[in-house]
Amino acid sequence: LLSALLLALVPGTVLWAATVVAEAGENVDSGSRKVRVPAGLEVGVIDTGSGSVELEDGASARRIDTGSGRVYLGKGASSGNIDTGSGGVEMADRTRAGRIDTGSGPVRMGDDVEVKSIDTGSGGVEGGRNVVVDGKIDTGSGGVELGEGARISGKIDTGSGGVDLRNAWVGQDIDTGSGHIRLRDTTVEGEVRTRSGEVRLDGQTHVQGDLLVVKNSCWGLCWSNDPKPARVIIGAGARVDGTIRFEHDGELWVHEQARIGRVEGIQARRFSAESP
Repeated sequence: LLSALLLALVPGTVLWAATVVAEAGENVDSGSRKVRVPAGLEVGVIDTGSGSVELEDGASARRIDTGSGRVYLGKGASSGNIDTGSGGVEMADRTRAGRIDTGSGPVRMGDDVEVKSIDTGSGGVEGGRNVVVDGKIDTGSGGVELGEGARISGKIDTGSGGVDLRNAWVGQDIDTGSGHIRLRDTTVEGEVRTRSGEVRLDGQTHVQGDLLVVKNSCWGLCWSNDPKPARVIIGAGARVDGTIRFEHDGELWVHEQARIGRVEGIQARRFSAESP
């Protein structure tokens, strides 16, 4: 009892007890306590139930797995796969990671970040300049907004979240349910697909595949299978190589200087100003 009272009187004791400071090369299983990896240190697997994980600048971990804890990577830090149940992931400039999987937490990245893929249940995905994703970005309802120079090798798929890209490259499709799609000076090698969101192609945006406004997929008992009308605006300088096809009501506005392929299911309206 006396020793417990003495510990309680020592400044910083509670903070020390609540934080595990990892040592070089070790695996850490901390339960609900926070894990901190000092700058420049390399560690093994980090596993927490609800404790957060912080990798200081230049530190690295083989893998990070938390139930609901937040994960933070300082500048130049790196990790293998990062898996959280509901915690968010924040990555500073020049960080690297493998697959990132969150249940509902957001993913926020700085400049010059590289990851294998990103999968969130409802969390949004935000990034700075020159973000590289060597695979897909998949969110349930979160939006995707990346700074200039992003390169996404796989597909971008959101349920109701929007997609905002500038001077980017996407190797496969962009697909949203009801979220908007706004692309400027961006190349998409696959299709652009929405159900009821607004699509806007500006600058020198180039869609090499089709641009599709599709009907809702409906299984079992459905009260309505008619999505809200979609609006597609193709600005001056933009280009769509494939077919533009509407499967339900909407609006298609095409600038006089834009280049498009075949149009099905709707009558295109031309405009000459900056916006219709």
